[in-house]
Amino acid sequence: MNTLKLVKTKSLIDGTGGPAFPGGQILVKNGLVEDAGPAEKFRHLPADIEVIDLSTHHVMPGLVNAHTHLTLVPGLGNQPAQKRLPPAYNVLRSTPNILKDIKSGVTTMRIMGEEAGIDVDFKNAINQGLIHGPRLIVSTMGMAASHSHGVGTRPSDGVHEMRKHVRQNLALGADFIKLFATGGVSSVGKALHSCPFTKAEIAVAVEEAERHGTYVAAHAHGGTGLDYCIEQGVRTIEHGAFINEAQLEQIIKRDLWIVGTLSILFHPTGIEQSDFSVPLIKQKVMQAREAAAVNFARVIKSGCNLASGTDAMHGLMAYEMQKLVEFGASPMQAILTGTKHAARACRIEDKAGTLEPGKFADFIALEGDPLADILNMFRVDRVYKEGRLFQGI
Repeated sequence: MNTLKLVKTKSLIDGTGGPAFPGGQILVKNGLVEDAGPAEKFRHLPADIEVIDLSTHHVMPGLVNAHTHLTLVPGLGNQPAQKRLPPAYNVLRSTPNILKDIKSGVTTMRIMGEEAGIDVDFKNAINQGLIHGPRLIVSTMGMAASHSHGVGTRPSDGVHEMRKHVRQNLALGADFIKLFATGGVSSVGKALHSCPFTKAEIAVAVEEAERHGTYVAAHAHGGTGLDYCIEQGVRTIEHGAFINEAQLEQIIKRDLWIVGTLSILFHPTGIEQSDFSVPLIKQKVMQAREAAAVNFARVIKSGCNLASGTDAMHGLMAYEMQKLVEFGASPMQAILTGTKHAARACRIEDKAGTLEPGKFADFIALEGDPLADILNMFRVDRVYKEGRLFQGI
């Protein structure tokens, strides 16, 4: 049975990058967008059609968080230890994190590595209606060398292990492959620009992913590891705090993506709240903050493919957008990094990211206009996934 709903708004941002429609409307059919645009389009609809009255709200696409985790909470400190907690306990820890993300307007999340297939289980449970949550794009266990940042319960050393583990992840249900190509801020190991993998190890991960019809996303702050990722065709570069001009030029030339994750570096409830007691971690965070402020201003100005994620800073997509505006983006540019562009980075642009015909009717209602002030992104009042209101948030 076909079900039609008409969504009335104070203003409608459809996510395509065009101007907002004052009083715009969305026609929803069976959880999909049938049409969206100015109210004039919908004058001839049946008088008894079901109406979702958001005429006091500014409405826009549901947010796509292009880089996050389920189990990690940076503010609690020692993320490597959090990763190794018993799987059942980490499932329980994930639930409040997911709720924070929903409340902030996130309707789709790309999960950048979880131990024991937790992300696959959550994805299946959500798809089957067992629990309510955002749509998940999952990678299962991240590929990390024994001596590198991000290593969990199954390190990948050498070309043979890399190939085997990529195949195991794909068999488990991974939608894409995540690897750790440089050091990181939240561990006491290698410098942020160091590279734990050989060029051949990265190449075989890309080869296996592409043979399966998918891609590799790599944690890469800069240096040789980032060079290897660009050269070998890693599709999305995560973090990129120390990216240089030559690397940025190559990313643009090869049509690759940068996924910014500014919350974990800059927000006071991130690493600053916990691991600043470790001098090396504090030093790395401060260096990364200084570099990111300069480099992301350059990234924004370049017009390269840019998406946003919170890197386990749950519920803070609005803060990601706030920082991008501080670094030179317009409010619309910042919004697109968490909607249209994030969907493209995650290869779901045919399903989400904009309110266009045939896509999921994922939309959020805000109390203030985010195009007038990006801080209004913090004022999400209602969240709809496939035309249905998330209850109890």
